[in-house]
Amino acid sequence: MKYYTKWRDGFFTASALAAALAVFLIYQKLYVSAGVVLLVAAVFLGCFLGFWKELRKRGVQTEIDITRVLGKDAKDALRFGNIGILTYNDEFVCTWESDFFTDRKINLVNRKLTAWMDNIRDLVDEEVDTVTGEADGRIYEVSRKQDGQLLYVQDVTELSTLRRKLHDRQVVVGLMQLDNYLEYQSYENEDILAAINTQLRGPLVTWAKDNGMLLRRVRADRIFVVCDRKILRKVRRNNLSILQEVKDKARAMDVSITLSMAFAYGTRHFTELDNMLNDLIELAQSRGGDQCAIQEAGKEIEYIGGNSESSSQRSKVRVRIMANAISDAIRDSGSVYIAGHVNTDYDCMGAAMAVSNWVRSQGKQAFIVLKDIPRDRQLQETMDRYAKSITERDVFLTPEEARERMDMEKDLLVMVDHSVPEISSARDFLEEAGRIAVIDHHRRGDSFVKNPMITYVESQSSSTAELVTELLQNIPRHVPIFEAEATIMYLGLLVDTNRFKMHTSARTFETAAVLRSWGANVQEAEEALTEDMDLYLEKAQLVSGAEQYLDKYMIAVASQPTDRTMISQTSDAMLKIRGIEASFTIAPDPDEPSTSRISARSIGRVNVQRIMEKMGGGGHFAAAACQLDNTTVQQAKEQLMKTIEEDTDHESDPA
Repeated sequence: MKYYTKWRDGFFTASALAAALAVFLIYQKLYVSAGVVLLVAAVFLGCFLGFWKELRKRGVQTEIDITRVLGKDAKDALRFGNIGILTYNDEFVCTWESDFFTDRKINLVNRKLTAWMDNIRDLVDEEVDTVTGEADGRIYEVSRKQDGQLLYVQDVTELSTLRRKLHDRQVVVGLMQLDNYLEYQSYENEDILAAINTQLRGPLVTWAKDNGMLLRRVRADRIFVVCDRKILRKVRRNNLSILQEVKDKARAMDVSITLSMAFAYGTRHFTELDNMLNDLIELAQSRGGDQCAIQEAGKEIEYIGGNSESSSQRSKVRVRIMANAISDAIRDSGSVYIAGHVNTDYDCMGAAMAVSNWVRSQGKQAFIVLKDIPRDRQLQETMDRYAKSITERDVFLTPEEARERMDMEKDLLVMVDHSVPEISSARDFLEEAGRIAVIDHHRRGDSFVKNPMITYVESQSSSTAELVTELLQNIPRHVPIFEAEATIMYLGLLVDTNRFKMHTSARTFETAAVLRSWGANVQEAEEALTEDMDLYLEKAQLVSGAEQYLDKYMIAVASQPTDRTMISQTSDAMLKIRGIEASFTIAPDPDEPSTSRISARSIGRVNVQRIMEKMGGGGHFAAAACQLDNTTVQQAKEQLMKTIEEDTDHESDPA
């Protein structure tokens, strides 16, 4: 339109001159001549105003010869394919449209194209070639001609509908398992088992059928289900309410049964779906049960639930089976290398030293790959006290020394108190090792070590020291455990349970009693956990500066680099504040000040492992941590608060 304003301005100028001429003629008393001038001017003005009004309403449609622009073959193809064409100017205003739009009673000429379809602007702003959007109740695919102000438009409503139906009907396979059901089946009376079947398994079957799932029981505690993505999307919107329903009914019955679920989809290969499903159900259970693991092929795993800390699921039979399996693996190996995690703590070191004794009792050489690996300050002080006896029995190697000596095909690598390659002292040669065993009590995450021959991960256990103690009690050959090992393992038990205040079961106290009988020095352990006055004041200062968040959380931030022990103890201390259910301490890493560490603790009502996992860390239900590279403590705090808020919203959804 702006190209025609000069003609409008010129006409108004001529009209003004005509009016002036008429006034002059009237002044000269030439009334007839003045009347003729006014009449002619009025006629032209009326015609021009009508023309201008129509021009503004309908615009000027420039006839474009599509054949000349694209060629006759292209024109015929566009007509056959029912494709529309638009041209536009620099202001993204439509200057011409083909009959495709006229047939649909769509008038876009002289209108902003963004007024017709919101995301069409992405073709220019985002430099994409094609966008799909909805307009006038239909779905259109719009493509841009390179180096030209020309758009091709195709109505893909029917195609999009078919795609959505195909997407919704994609096969989803699932497993639902009642955790601990087999234990009750083995040891409880028929009345309790009948009540469990009626009140727990019955509603589970009803829920699956009500949602249109095909189900088949594959064993007493496990049900195989088949559904489609539409059904899965529906139950996910309700946050898989059956998880909470089973948990509530089990609590009312006073039985330790929860529900673990897994769903896999996204591939046409049933073998791949089967492998995915088995891995997912194992993940859900190794993370503590009471949750669902969902994965689309090639994408990250999503976890729903896990809002409570599960009771122990490992039976005495399983412990004995695992003990024999690990013993056999040791006997079949050349030498055994024992790896721990960086920033080694009491639990990791105690478990490593106990496994070292286990290996030597089988007549094999044992090497602990924790030399020159950063370790907890209090652990180092304890190691110094027992230095003589430890060096007489155990051989410590650096990761470089271990890599040079290890036969990757014959020797066994045992990972204790961790399962993530990134934090392992053996991370530089993990992929080369052909025989790997894992003993860990942390919830299993996505970045689990690949292809271990033995996996013993029990997140319900208080510590790896507890797991190793039970294993040693279930092998025929006596394994000598001396005061140094027993005391360090006992310290691992104390620290990981915050002196038996959290993540503690009857088996934890049984482990403490066994360690005491093996020679654990309780007085030495208590003294090892005492603090210097400077450190005590530092912790008190951190607690006093902590901030309460969303009523039940405490967040403390240290401005100066602080060691791992201090930040974990600060988090433990904040749990003693009334009304606080979870605490977090953030501090720069002493070795890498640009890295921020977060230590998280819970009294058992908040799953801090899930919060830390969302930030790239891990742990277990009541104690977890994460590390944020190239992040200031204030940035880490903001990220933590956002993650807590998202997790709180997740808990408030129907579960």
